Amino acid sequence: MSLSTEELLQIEEFATFVEEVRGRRPFPWQIAYLHHVAETGIWPDLGIPTGLGKTSIIEIWVFLLAWQHASGVHRTVPLRLFFAVDRRLVVDQTHESSRTLQQALDTSHASTITGRVADALRDLAGSTSPLECVRMRGGVDWASRWLRSPAQPAVITSTVDQFGSRLLFRGYHTSPRMRPIDAALCGMDALLALDEAHIALPLLATATDCAAYQATATHPEFAARALKVVSLSATASSGHDRPRHSITDADRAHPVAGRRLNAPRRLTLLDASSSAKNKAEGFAQAAEQALETLLTVVERPILGVVANTLRAARATHRLLSPREDIDVVLLTGRSRALDRERLLLSRLLTELLTGVAADRTKPLVVIATQTVEVGIDISFASLITENASLAALVQRLGRLDRTGDLSLAPAVVIRVSTATDQSSIPVYGDAAEHTWNWLADRATPLTTTELDPATLAAALPEGLLVNPLTLPGLLDDTDTTLLNVTPPRIPVVHRTLLDSWTRTSPTPVPDQAPAPFLHGLDTTPEDVQVLWRADLQDAENPDFDHWAARMQQVPPHPAETVAIPSAQLRRFLTRSLDTDDTSDLESTPNTQEPIPAGKKQKPPSMSPALSYDQTVGAWMPITDPSGIRPGSTVVLPSHYGGHDTYGWTGTRTLPACDLGDYPPTATTPTRIHAPVLTLLADGNEDLTAALTKTITRAVDLLRTAEHEEATVVHNLLDTLQGHLNQNPDGPYTDLVHNRLGHLRTVKQWTVEPTGRTEHRGRVILDPDEPDRLLLIPPHPPQGQREQGAGVGDESADSSSLTRPVPLSQHSQAVADRTATYATALALPTTLIDTLRTAGHAHDCGKSHNRFQCMLCAGDQLLAESLDEPLAKSGMDPADHTARRRAAKLARWEPEMRHEALSALAVTAWLATAPDHARGDDDELLTHLVAAHHGHARPLLPPVPDPFPQTVTCTMPDQQQVTVKSADMGTDWSGPDRFHALNRRYGPWGLALLEATLRLADMACSEEGT
Repeated sequence: MSLSTEELLQIEEFATFVEEVRGRRPFPWQIAYLHHVAETGIWPDLGIPTGLGKTSIIEIWVFLLAWQHASGVHRTVPLRLFFAVDRRLVVDQTHESSRTLQQALDTSHASTITGRVADALRDLAGSTSPLECVRMRGGVDWASRWLRSPAQPAVITSTVDQFGSRLLFRGYHTSPRMRPIDAALCGMDALLALDEAHIALPLLATATDCAAYQATATHPEFAARALKVVSLSATASSGHDRPRHSITDADRAHPVAGRRLNAPRRLTLLDASSSAKNKAEGFAQAAEQALETLLTVVERPILGVVANTLRAARATHRLLSPREDIDVVLLTGRSRALDRERLLLSRLLTELLTGVAADRTKPLVVIATQTVEVGIDISFASLITENASLAALVQRLGRLDRTGDLSLAPAVVIRVSTATDQSSIPVYGDAAEHTWNWLADRATPLTTTELDPATLAAALPEGLLVNPLTLPGLLDDTDTTLLNVTPPRIPVVHRTLLDSWTRTSPTPVPDQAPAPFLHGLDTTPEDVQVLWRADLQDAENPDFDHWAARMQQVPPHPAETVAIPSAQLRRFLTRSLDTDDTSDLESTPNTQEPIPAGKKQKPPSMSPALSYDQTVGAWMPITDPSGIRPGSTVVLPSHYGGHDTYGWTGTRTLPACDLGDYPPTATTPTRIHAPVLTLLADGNEDLTAALTKTITRAVDLLRTAEHEEATVVHNLLDTLQGHLNQNPDGPYTDLVHNRLGHLRTVKQWTVEPTGRTEHRGRVILDPDEPDRLLLIPPHPPQGQREQGAGVGDESADSSSLTRPVPLSQHSQAVADRTATYATALALPTTLIDTLRTAGHAHDCGKSHNRFQCMLCAGDQLLAESLDEPLAKSGMDPADHTARRRAAKLARWEPEMRHEALSALAVTAWLATAPDHARGDDDELLTHLVAAHHGHARPLLPPVPDPFPQTVTCTMPDQQQVTVKSADMGTDWSGPDRFHALNRRYGPWGLALLEATLRLADMACSEEGT
């Protein structure tokens, strides 16, 4: 980047940058940390108390990245920052804070320091966006990508499972074909900031091991770009061998930081264990007792109640929500993303996040789980918390009077569970018992059996003073090992294991699960992703093929799923009476499940469900508990229940709404079906009958073709809106109204399979169901991307687009885009040339006559009449049925891969020693072409052409190369080549080179270039 002396960023301008973005000056520790990283290139761990802005590592990283690029020196600051937490978050204010930074960069004036930072980042990325902010989610298709360019500076917020599984090439709830891309973005040119790392030590160790292996790559440029790891912890060190940055006397003397460090948090103990038979209900009752007193002394009308389990939080919410003297809101992390986003827009949550007014008429009581321990910047005036480990209590106290403005900030710690020979304390075990005893030695507990408001009110000002300055003294001569959950046993990442993980296609059998490396050997395996659908009916005698067809028609999207421990889902579906102690921690001790039934005993009966099998790419029935496997995606009929607007309930009292039609895309299909609409509007049988009658009449009219389709659809939508107006207060009525209103703006509709255009939507009728139809809006305008669920790398024509594209045009576009990405990444010139050549050649195998026939919807005559081969068919990417029919007509087997032909052609071409490829890494070039849809790691599917023919391919230098399709899928040199490339570029470095080509291919495909 060429800048004048006046335009260059100076390291001393960081404080002004922060002030422009945040409206405040940075604390002394933040400036000192920035200078340390700038001078040494080392990112020390951060041991900063809660409330002093650990998340400012994001501003530090952004400024250093821009400063280094603007200075023109060799870049060592990573391109991506991952902020990971070991919690299920309902409010991710780290993400929201990053979005604020992104907006400031987007809208800054060029003359400001923020503007100069933004210009440097744009120049670095080669894009119009200086910074992207992403909340990582799962997904198996292109719509699930969280970055479009490998060179884009980005802040990605994530959980331990989401980041860790992707780093290890085993991304949870992602397609095996997408895993190398995820691994590349996580493991190369990335900085991992692990919040509260003392409870995520396994990931800290695993990520550090992975970085060390990448640093052994023989190519020095790729060794230097290995992942960097920073531990953030307010409570404990993450390791004696790791450099650590802490506050200094300058922070203690700072007028703002000093006040926060001295916050008057007074802690009082309340023992309810002797009277609590039902622990969840016992906590709720004790919390209400404490609340009565706290309401009389609280200095601001905002109180927090934190429970250890979802069950205890729900019980407290049920008890307190009917009260008229307070407003109550429930926050739990295990909820669907769409429900969470809607909750955040509610009146009480908006008020909570923007600041509760001091003159509020009724106090606001926030009931929550561990989800408030991190990720949310709120300041309670008083706190009620269930007894937990020391680290958890310190985190919760960090949400009490965060600004240090109160004269008294009382906290009440309630014990309802004790550790005995017969029982243990949920979630925290013996650590909670030891913490209680340690606290009781310093503050005499009160008991609920003898408690009266006056006694508690008198005890609150005399409580134990616990803040960042007093806590170290309280812990003098204390072995904190017993006060915290025992660190899990952490397995070591061996080279042979890493080599196994890099093999994503085919996946080795058996395959090592990543869970022990993310949470330790003794913790629970990964969760199950659960979603609900209202059109899966007749669970007593299910037609599983019909259920699977419904799911294929409208594939799931991440915003409708919730992560649930597999053991708890089994209990839910078998109606087990076992206690549900699910928490919002990701890593919890692995509890022993009931012993399986013996030979003479019947296994417990289970309500049927569907699970997605990634190995066959299909929805499969599950009818017994063993079918619920960690890491799977399970769909339940809505009438089973288990979820409400707050999140997972674990009970089957009320049905769960079906949110399958509401991914965050404008062109998604919408099911017009009475059971789905009735449930969203919280309607009754009368509404269902009225909707069914209306839909059936519209289907009849569309089938007879006696009326114009648009007129029928418009009348249908108007009538549906009228019926739904009878239930305006339904939990999702507004969502339905908005969608139907959007569909009503479409002026043209057709039932023709190929009739969908940029101006005309499509109606899909089901020949077997007269009361159901699908409406698909028009294609997006030229140049805009269409991201639909189910469009990915799995099928033979996975990249079918909305308009035909010639092969030569697509190949040139991909070559140019790949070179652009590689240049922005500052890769060596020889690698840029290799990637550009791979972009030219990647799809040359599509010249196969039968592949061209498939791209022409199975029309052989049309394929033979083409002026030049096609790269894209023009078929609707959401019409899976039409694409399968085209492949069948063309006799193109599902497992045949066009990239296998492309790789054969490249190998034959390189054998001629062409000048065009001189200087390229031949092994890398062949691998990139073979792996550009995620296969060939290390083997392509061993599927030869059952009807062999000779295929002529045009190479990047326009040379014609002839190969035999009978040789497809038999590249036995692939494993050795894959092994050599992994050593040369490192596991994540090779994946990054693949991702550079594949992301370019996807971008060009979506744009129709």
